[in-house]
Amino acid sequence: MSLLQTMDATVDMSMGYSVGERPIPPQDVERRLVPLEITTIDPTRRTLTTTSGDLGDLLVTDWVCTASEGTVCADRLADQAESLLVLAPLAGRQHLRTGDETFVLQPGNILLLNNRTAAAFTIPDHLTKRTIKVPAVALSGFGLTHRLPDHLLLETASSPLTLVFYDFLMSVNRRLPGMSGGEIESTRSALLALLAGLISGTRTDTASNDLLSVLRRQMEQWIAEHLDKGPIRLADMARAHNVAPRTVHRAFSSTGDTLGEVVRARRLAAARDDLVRSASTISAIAHRWGYCDASHFGREFRRGFGSAPGAYREAFGTPLAQAAGRSRRTHSARRARTS
Repeated sequence: MSLLQTMDATVDMSMGYSVGERPIPPQDVERRLVPLEITTIDPTRRTLTTTSGDLGDLLVTDWVCTASEGTVCADRLADQAESLLVLAPLAGRQHLRTGDETFVLQPGNILLLNNRTAAAFTIPDHLTKRTIKVPAVALSGFGLTHRLPDHLLLETASSPLTLVFYDFLMSVNRRLPGMSGGEIESTRSALLALLAGLISGTRTDTASNDLLSVLRRQMEQWIAEHLDKGPIRLADMARAHNVAPRTVHRAFSSTGDTLGEVVRARRLAAARDDLVRSASTISAIAHRWGYCDASHFGREFRRGFGSAPGAYREAFGTPLAQAAGRSRRTHSARRARTS
């Protein structure tokens, strides 16, 4: 596995297996979107073609779909780590239903969909779209101060930032083959910053100048500055901002969060950045970011990113980080042979 992954496959949507030369199992379609039950409207046209070029752990996929309909397998949603799906149509239409709401995806709009949202869809004729699957924890270091939306439809015609994001997203795959590991990591960060800005810019739960919102932003900054300085406790947070503990609770609960959830997500995002950019050992990274040991860090990392830290570094790390990991594995193997 490498920083840039490319896959071309043709998938039989009604049977769930490939009819092309390069098979793609149903679990890989699930990994790139959500668990789906799909049926075709026209039995003579039964294919779904996918191409991907990922930005590290951000799964970027192009889909070419024929007329079909399907539902999200709600009974398997709890097994997935929380992610945000970005759906950007290039041609055709898709009707997507979530509860009492129906969205029409077509060129010119973008749908943000929480992967834990139950939904059903219909593609009346054909659809070409690009999607990104973004782990929720990946957004925590980019100023996003409230939970992921269940769903959010954005129009490029009415939002300049949405248009910038759309253009950026459409240009990514053309540039990836010539990028170094460091450039891919920078592109990942830029995409996440734009996405976090889109979500924050549409929030309507509190006014941006509300005192509680201002306090929340100050607390988020304080968390970022103290992540590597030991445990972050409620009492310390309240004392640092000269407020009562219940006010700290209110600042986070206003967006459906808790202090503990935000700290864990921020800590994991910081450790992930260290893992892919530095030559530090996994044990040292675990210690630096407040985990009990490498095993504790490994469990939390797998829960957030779906991979062990060592495997993640090998797949998505910069050349410096990858070389450090390989060197330690080689050294450990030599020691094992001589012991």
